[in-house]
Amino acid sequence: MSLQTPSDLPVQVIVPNDTNPSGPPLLSAERRVTLSWTVAQFKAKLEPITGIPAASQSLRTRSLLVDDTWIPIDNDADLLSTPRYGLKRGSEIQVIDLRPRHERQNLNFLAADLSSVEKYQMPEDRYEKLEDSVLAWKRRQKLGRFDPHAKSQDQVVQERRKKDEAEMAARGIRTGLRCRVAKDDGKRGVVRFTGEVPGLGGQREEGCLWVGVELDEPVGRNDGSVPVEIEGEDGKPKHETRRVFECRPKYGVLARPEKVEVGEFPPLDDLMDEDMEEI
Repeated sequence: MSLQTPSDLPVQVIVPNDTNPSGPPLLSAERRVTLSWTVAQFKAKLEPITGIPAASQSLRTRSLLVDDTWIPIDNDADLLSTPRYGLKRGSEIQVIDLRPRHERQNLNFLAADLSSVEKYQMPEDRYEKLEDSVLAWKRRQKLGRFDPHAKSQDQVVQERRKKDEAEMAARGIRTGLRCRVAKDDGKRGVVRFTGEVPGLGGQREEGCLWVGVELDEPVGRNDGSVPVEIEGEDGKPKHETRRVFECRPKYGVLARPEKVEVGEFPPLDDLMDEDMEEI
């Protein structure tokens, strides 16, 4: 008797090794997820598996429709069934550790040099011949690089940028304006940055525009700095921290334009003062 519910999906959970991007990931395991979970619930369930505190996790999934495009799973209140995440059987979900490297202890033993350890690695040509892999599914569906009408990377980047520019203009998003993030009144603040952040998400998210918000309360993710992917001297990708705007720790957040609403959103303390004056 199967305990799997119709909303259960097997996905691949991966913790990348940012100290050695060309090496094996720190963790790669198949897990079943329930699409009725919120992102926050999913992070809590990932904590004992990955050793990364839920508050220090940044999640993203690789698109099955466009090669090498990552979709951020960035709203803790969302359900995993949210259409824009596009989670399907076999989806890859990366769990990125936002903690400074000196604070990471749980997975350090996995970061050791394993080059001298005998292990099996499937040859790439053999993997390409498998009929039950994600690659084979893409080939059959003519998706990604198998799509004869697929757009070039430059075309994809230009379309992303134009779409986000139109979204910014339609929403009237400009620096200095009051706003709230993800329709959450607990995340009110001031727009401090608008534009592209080179390296955020690497080439896979090139062209995307972001809105940097300094929040009124310490419910954010950063201090205006974010991890970015750059090309090292050896031509391989490496990660560094880049400052986008200035604010106190936990008061900063970068959000996509569609998540930001500008308008009359005064600090909540001001609203409480007004209510007291009317009593």
